[in-house]
Amino acid sequence: MVADCENPPQPDHPENILTQITSQPKRQFSKQEINKARGNLTLMNDRVFLVTFDENKNNDIITDIVNALRKIHNLPPIPEIQKTTVQKVSYLDVLGRGMVGDLLGEAESLNITVEVQKTKQDDYAVRGTLTSSNAMRNQFIPGDDFTDAPDTIGISILGFNLPQLDHRKEFCSRIIRAEYESKEPFLADKYSDYYIELPKMDEWTKEVLPNQYHGLWELCHIFKAKIKDHEEVIRMQAIQSQAAISLSKAVKRAVAPDEFVNEALNQQDELEQLRSYFAKREEKRKTEGKEEMIIMAIQSNFAHDVIETMRKGAGISEARLIELKEQAQSLSTT
Repeated sequence: MVADCENPPQPDHPENILTQITSQPKRQFSKQEINKARGNLTLMNDRVFLVTFDENKNNDIITDIVNALRKIHNLPPIPEIQKTTVQKVSYLDVLGRGMVGDLLGEAESLNITVEVQKTKQDDYAVRGTLTSSNAMRNQFIPGDDFTDAPDTIGISILGFNLPQLDHRKEFCSRIIRAEYESKEPFLADKYSDYYIELPKMDEWTKEVLPNQYHGLWELCHIFKAKIKDHEEVIRMQAIQSQAAISLSKAVKRAVAPDEFVNEALNQQDELEQLRSYFAKREEKRKTEGKEEMIIMAIQSNFAHDVIETMRKGAGISEARLIELKEQAQSLSTT
């Protein structure tokens, strides 16, 4: 194969920078550092979520989460989920798109998706809808009888509030399709999405919630809490749901190996390096753009005080301005 000499890989391409960062020697953290880090992990962390549910682990808990949601609206329980897969995401996914990882679960004639998103992401409602829509295609072969297409339930567990749901005080919202004029539900028994906004839980106590919310309330507290606080949360919230208690135990088992926590700490350091690199690159891009505007102003013979105002606004030193004036003169004479 002949190398593409006209389009060589750029050294500052994100993938190349990522390779440079991840190829550095890994650090071995102390037992004390590992234990502290483990206690501060939560199920909203991408890799904690992955190791808790990957490779068909804890399918029964995923079934319990879905049924806790359906109980709110007096819907019947789903068949037991038989298969789950969790999407493995790269650093670039985590950094660029804020992704954590989508879980796809399959039961008889049913697909479910569970997605956790800790940090705010613009237009997340669109992403959640797309994720749910993509799941509709699983277990269905184009050309088959459409009545055999599986039902689909989408679940988004969010560490922030959705602007589209600002009007709702409830921390869990069920979204269904409806005919526009009449508002009559359209295939509501077949397709629905649930958005759980964890910050809204702060406005409630379990005592004021209807009983059908209690199971979901207890499960969500396990999602929110740091591992070191699980026992206190279980006590303070008087958690009795076996599903929530099982979830707490499952998370603790998943993060028990020191090797996992040590790797998570190294990955956190690498991610911070990647974030720092992109922040500096963006700042450099903005500075270069401002410098180009100053060069154009100099070439256009803008008044001295105008150029000086532009220099100060751009945070450019007087010494750098002299260099820009030389560049402007050089460009004008070529």
